Amino acid sequence: MAFFSIGDNYRGTYQIESVEPFFEGELAVASSGGERFFLQLTRLQKPAPPRAIQQYLSLKDHPLIVPYLQVYSEERSLVMIRPFVPFAERLHERIARGGLEEDQILDWVRRLFPVEEVLKEKPLRMYTVLHPANIGLTESGQVQVLYCGVEGRTLPDPKVDWGNLLYMLFSGEMLDQPIKKLPPDHGFSKPLEKLIQRSFHRPAGSVASNLDSYLKKRDAKGFFDFLKPKFSPKETPSQEPPAESPPDSAASESSFPPEGPSSDVLRRRLEETRRAKEEAERRAQEEAARLEQERLERERQEQERREREEAERRAQEEAARLEQERLERERQEQERREREEAERRAQEEAARLEQERLEQERREREEAERRAQEEAARLEQERQEQERREREEAERRAQEKAARLEQERQEQERREREEAERRAQEEAARLEQERREQERREREEAERRAQEEAARLEQERREQERREREEAERRAQEEAARLEQERQEQERREREEAERRAQEKAARLEQERQEQERREREEAERRAQEEAARLEQKRLEQERREREEAERRAQEEAARLEQERLEQERREREEAERRAQEEAARLEQERLEQERREREEAERRAQEEAARLERERQEQERREREEAERRAQEEAARLERERQERERQEQERREREEAERRAQEEAARLERERVPAGHEEQLERARAERLHHDRLAAQFEEYVRHVFNRQSPGND
Repeated sequence: MAFFSIGDNYRGTYQIESVEPFFEGELAVASSGGERFFLQLTRLQKPAPPRAIQQYLSLKDHPLIVPYLQVYSEERSLVMIRPFVPFAERLHERIARGGLEEDQILDWVRRLFPVEEVLKEKPLRMYTVLHPANIGLTESGQVQVLYCGVEGRTLPDPKVDWGNLLYMLFSGEMLDQPIKKLPPDHGFSKPLEKLIQRSFHRPAGSVASNLDSYLKKRDAKGFFDFLKPKFSPKETPSQEPPAESPPDSAASESSFPPEGPSSDVLRRRLEETRRAKEEAERRAQEEAARLEQERLERERQEQERREREEAERRAQEEAARLEQERLERERQEQERREREEAERRAQEEAARLEQERLEQERREREEAERRAQEEAARLEQERQEQERREREEAERRAQEKAARLEQERQEQERREREEAERRAQEEAARLEQERREQERREREEAERRAQEEAARLEQERREQERREREEAERRAQEEAARLEQERQEQERREREEAERRAQEKAARLEQERQEQERREREEAERRAQEEAARLEQKRLEQERREREEAERRAQEEAARLEQERLEQERREREEAERRAQEEAARLEQERLEQERREREEAERRAQEEAARLERERQEQERREREEAERRAQEEAARLERERQERERQEQERREREEAERRAQEEAARLERERVPAGHEEQLERARAERLHHDRLAAQFEEYVRHVFNRQSPGND
């Protein structure tokens, strides 16, 4: 099904005017804002990372490549927005018209050599399709390339090489499938055949060298040009043998008169000259073959050196990437430890503040108790002094007031009892009210402090979460630009791959990663390049163990390729590069999977941390509720004990009063028996007054004891 359709609007901006199939994709011409653009759809073998898109955009200034303005990621494909170039025609159209000259073809090919060098130098190796339909001719006669791909990522694979391009240009035949050598009925001259045949499976540098050699041989002068002055003026140039093909003896003999000694001498000289020319040509061909062999050997060695350097560079980049990932993980672990340390310090600070508050309250309670004791002692001293003065005053006025007091005693005692009971009740109610008010204020203060502390902790937690969310959002935004274009396809394949191999690969990948990191940390500084090569070999060995069947076939293929080594060196290099690309893709896939797992682990830890803080908060609230209930129960128990103590004291007081009353009655009886009758009333009044003062003292003592017991630290 076609992606572009005439009349559609791509992304609501580009109006499609025309569409044509283009190397397993599509090439459309569209207009937007009064301008025209090329819209090229490129199919993907696997998702292209963001740096591949950046590589496309970096080609906008190359004069031989149509620039890339924007690259969009679609389902299993990329869409490139490029400025419209009004090509006069493309090479396949020019070939169809015929009449191409050899120099023109070779000039076009020579101009295209730098394109391959530029694309191969990219971090993700790129390529172009060397097909006439991919090469356009501008109005000024310049060539420009339309399609560029990323090796291992885009379609089609780079199978069409320089030999195929030269064959199509010289033969005028467009190939549906690439060929590996010239067909028998090609009809090319021998030098051109050698040039095209040596261009199969060769890089641009090697083809350029072969092209220079071909042009030098083609443009060289004939071998016998230096002999022309030696011949007599009668001999015409047509009588000399051609420069390119040696003359046979029959032709030589028919060019000169057959009779006379001078003719024999001339024939002998010509025969010697011919043999010398053939020998010189044979030696020249042998020397050229030897030089060509040496050049090919140098090129092979240079290619192998470049491949080794490329492998070392990639290994160094991989080691640097792994080291960067390790440093990133260490940084995240350090941040996690710092957060835990900050939380621990916050908890310690909260505990310290709570301890200081409790210590302050304890000191305040001790100070209040000390002051209450001092006040009680002072009151007790004043009471004793007051009693002494009252006793003295009572004794002094006993006789004067005896009659009046006796009359008022019963009424006065009644009023005093009622007043004392009323005051005691009011005082008890007031003390109870003050106690409850104090407890309410303390509870409110404790709740306020707890709420403030909880609010502060909650605020710190929210601030921490906000910072983490901002950091996560910032990272997510940075990551989004990289992941957005490959997200849908990547997530689908990740889900399928994760579900298929999660159980069988998780432990192995984790163990390999840990072992890999350990080996890299131990060996990276000492010999980075050697270690990278060793790790690469270990990785290949690991792949061999994982894919035993593939390795068996590879070994069989290697044995077969060893027998055909000279012919198959190029294919082996291509296979090695493909495997390296697949391995790079696998490592990239594993890195993305690792990053996804790390993000999920970070989110899981954040959720667990939030849940832990929530549990701690609920546990703290539960403990506070239990502590409040315990204090309420202790307070109720204390009040019950105080009530029982008051009842016990009241009982003891009543018993003491009863004993004192009995003792006083006994003493009064004895006194009545001992003293005269006139003093009995006076003594009775004095005893009643003393009993009244004793009751007042007992009530005050009970009040002081109540205050002391309420402020005791054991009841808090």
